[in-house]
Amino acid sequence: MNRKIVLLLCLSSLSVFSGCGVFKDGYVDHGPPSRAAWFQKPGATPEEISEASDKCEERYPDDPKLDPNVRQNNIFKQRFCMEDQGYFPKSGTRAIDACKNFHNPKVPICEARGAYN
Repeated sequence: MNRKIVLLLCLSSLSVFSGCGVFKDGYVDHGPPSRAAWFQKPGATPEEISEASDKCEERYPDDPKLDPNVRQNNIFKQRFCMEDQGYFPKSGTRAIDACKNFHNPKVPICEARGAYN
């Protein structure tokens, strides 16, 4: 019983100190940015970016129940899907470049796209 309480306290404090939760820096945390805030394409409206993103997510769904390596592959498939449609991250980091940070194990879509050559 004491171990469960200690574990619960540790996990609770971890979420508070890591910034997880409703409030961040005194303001409400609204979660991750929308796809329109993340991607860009000259002349594209936020709605068009969102529609393109929805299509990619539909084609390569992310599900927390999936094996972590399968999930990672699907996330990269989504990024390549967006780039194939002409939408690129505002950060300027292309999917092929991001792949190079994930080499053990190699991500199948990254390997297929030549990221490890």
